[in-house]
Amino acid sequence: MFIPIEKISNLQEFKKDIFSGKVFVFQKSKTSNDLITQIKNKIQNIYDGEIEKIHYLKNSEDISKDIVSKLKNHEDFRKLFSNFLYEIGYNKGGTFWDRFVVRVAPAENNLPYREASRINIHRDTWGTNLYQQINWWAPVSNVEEKNTMIFYPDYFDVPVKNTTSTWDLNIYLANRKKGDFSYPSAPQLKEDLPSNIKKIPVTIKPGEILCFSGAHLHSSSKEKSENTRISFEIRTICENDLNSSAQAPNVDCDLQWKFPKIFKKINDNSPLKITS
Repeated sequence: MFIPIEKISNLQEFKKDIFSGKVFVFQKSKTSNDLITQIKNKIQNIYDGEIEKIHYLKNSEDISKDIVSKLKNHEDFRKLFSNFLYEIGYNKGGTFWDRFVVRVAPAENNLPYREASRINIHRDTWGTNLYQQINWWAPVSNVEEKNTMIFYPDYFDVPVKNTTSTWDLNIYLANRKKGDFSYPSAPQLKEDLPSNIKKIPVTIKPGEILCFSGAHLHSSSKEKSENTRISFEIRTICENDLNSSAQAPNVDCDLQWKFPKIFKKINDNSPLKITS
């Protein structure tokens, strides 16, 4: 399912593949390795112990929150990731991104803080209602199947029951500013998927970067692990795709509005606006 790639030879065809459900893994490069090194160095400035074992500490959640909050949207990471997009032939101008987030997934599925937790089954497009959205995800340390991202590829274009008709990103963002994480961070699944559903875990290496449509059904794995996982993620949308109507299918999202405001233009930080 995961297609190795170093650079994009034809951006239009690449987008077509992404929006049809293909998943790419960009191979290690100097820039991607530098990004991982920068993240690790910044983490060590906050916690200088073995980060993969913080779940053994009584204050592991406080450490996780500290890492996430202090490293979110760090300018050093944004600059390196922007360089990465340019080098692979993705950013041709007119590219928007959301926040660069370093995420902590505990060894046990027991922390309520969203960005230091395991994430339930969802599509990222359930949160934005934008089907030109492309996701980028990468581990900072080695991952194992018991604590990684899981894809459900057979459901890319198959609907599932969910709470998008009643969920509101504005409510979630307002609550988060107040430190209240009681409102769901994303719409929730409303049905049990088959027990024999096809699951594909992501086991790429640090320095490799996963690229996929935000319309993919995915989650964190749920098993107890021996290691806390550190990963980063960011999402992009390109003006050309909005103008050309190139997009992934919407098979089950009933959000009342689109939420472009979380995306800012890479070149000048102007907000994404949708006129139609």
